[in-house]
Amino acid sequence: MWFSKTWVTEGFFDVLQMKMVSGRALSATEFADSGNYVINEKAAKIMGMTPAAAIGKSLTFSGDKGTIVGVVKDFNYKPAQTAIEPMILAFNKWNGGIVLVRTQPGKAAATIQALEKISKQLNPAFPFSYGFVDQDINNLYKGEQQMGSLFNVFAMIAIFISCMGLYGLSAFMAEQRTKEIGVRKVLGASVFNVVYLLSTGFTKLILIAIVIAIPIAWFATNKWLGGFAYRVNVGWAIFLMASLAALTIAWITVSYESVKAAIVNPVKSLRSE
Repeated sequence: MWFSKTWVTEGFFDVLQMKMVSGRALSATEFADSGNYVINEKAAKIMGMTPAAAIGKSLTFSGDKGTIVGVVKDFNYKPAQTAIEPMILAFNKWNGGIVLVRTQPGKAAATIQALEKISKQLNPAFPFSYGFVDQDINNLYKGEQQMGSLFNVFAMIAIFISCMGLYGLSAFMAEQRTKEIGVRKVLGASVFNVVYLLSTGFTKLILIAIVIAIPIAWFATNKWLGGFAYRVNVGWAIFLMASLAALTIAWITVSYESVKAAIVNPVKSLRSE
């Protein structure tokens, strides 16, 4: 099993607000932890130890021998497609690399200016650059976000085309059954009865389409989610809401022509050819 190793400095666990499950965080000033380690829960599990039992155990990694002084709660340091892997955190001996800074709300700009000033004082030849952790995390899922937006656009186009087709079909059906509607109204049929008559056929077709679409949608969704180590479960409630939404949109689309045909004077309906 591959173990990742990360070099950290004083205050790393406090800045990222990590929770220690057992033991303590690394500290060079208070405990002289230059040769000690902190591991995550996953690493302790793979080693066959509980977090409490891991404290004080010797650990040699990449030729560096040390002692485990703490076990940190598992955290994601890779995209959600990847499961949490065992990690070993060691104290940075070289005091170089990336600096992580947590700012107070509303003071990000002032903090960046202060850091830029310090950077120019320490090494004026080295260009100052910075980024935001939340933006870096968002970039990890930029592809999924773009795909979601694309699916939304295609879904809206599909709904619009479907509504236009239903509207045209309902208008055609109402015109074809003009005399039938007139006869029914003369015999006492109400507007609701006529609307129900014209909508029943469409409802059956939509229910058949839903029965066909749900298994395909369930398979495609779970296939896509299968690429993520951490994902939500697709429950029946989602498909139920989607089915109700499809029926509602279809009824609204069909109801206009249905009501229009139902309120026509039956005399005019019987005279029409």
